[in-house]
Amino acid sequence: MQSILRSCAVAVAIGGLVLAWSAVASAQPCMIFVHGKQTDTNTYTNWNSARNYWKNGSNDFVKAATKNFATSYYVVGYNGTRPYYETQSAGEVANEIVNATNGGADGGGNRCAKTYAQGGTFWVIAHSMGGTIMDFILGNNDASDPNYNFSGPFDQVAQRISMTIAVGGAHRGSQGADAVCGQSNFLCNFIASFIQSCDDATYWLRSADAVQVRTFSNAPARNVHLTGGYEAIFGASACLSGEDDGIVQYASIYACNGSATASYDNSNACSNSYKQESSGFFNLDAAHENHSDERDNSDSDVRRAIPTGIWTCGGAPCAPNTQVQSSMTTGRFISILY
Repeated sequence: MQSILRSCAVAVAIGGLVLAWSAVASAQPCMIFVHGKQTDTNTYTNWNSARNYWKNGSNDFVKAATKNFATSYYVVGYNGTRPYYETQSAGEVANEIVNATNGGADGGGNRCAKTYAQGGTFWVIAHSMGGTIMDFILGNNDASDPNYNFSGPFDQVAQRISMTIAVGGAHRGSQGADAVCGQSNFLCNFIASFIQSCDDATYWLRSADAVQVRTFSNAPARNVHLTGGYEAIFGASACLSGEDDGIVQYASIYACNGSATASYDNSNACSNSYKQESSGFFNLDAAHENHSDERDNSDSDVRRAIPTGIWTCGGAPCAPNTQVQSSMTTGRFISILY
């Protein structure tokens, strides 16, 4: 591992299937939502932009995940144009999580029902770059870690949250970011040049080992549970290896060891024993959603089992690529985990 400084069970019966989940789901959690990369600073300067990240018209991921707001929640906003490790990104997220666990309000006045001191339980739901940020925080919470408390109170976050659910997380970077930064093939670079510029956040979300979060972190102090989409986006997905959500390839969504650009699908996505760290990453499932659908609850679609995932069929793990739901958004999926 390197220093950044040196480098720059509950069982729920659904549709005839059984969803096996660990004992952490027995407590009603406060849900803390961490958005993904941005091309402007709006989610940092205006909380409503951070909240709207999770919406698409009347579709609302936060509403679905909290069971129509029956569960308390807190929405984090940070500067999504900055590299994942900086004060306005990882530092801001860490400080806001501590505020949430202390009973403080987010920018919209939402608070967790119980504080950490009162015995509250806290889950972080992170999308895209939000997953990368949580890897950095949870992998640098101890004095033995390479970037201990680098830009915020990472130790307090690791002490207080129960886990992270990473949705379409860019754990190993994105081949889409490679193309935006001119490091893919000519056609992909050309297409990406019309999408956005290679800003600092994008540069640090490339698939090169030199910038990946695992290079600057140890295994996460709290488990990170992985889910993501496999609905391709025309054009963009041609520049990604294997299944993808149009922005992030499976090797990254499922935090796989080995090559960050390896080709995986629902049948062979890397198992829990072949992750970017020796411990702390666990597969959930996969959804027929693209990168945007994953976080705005707009596409109630098929969900499939993946290797060492969470779904069971007839009391045994479902075979990889088995259809386990015909119409369920990721927001709704998270709501059945507690």
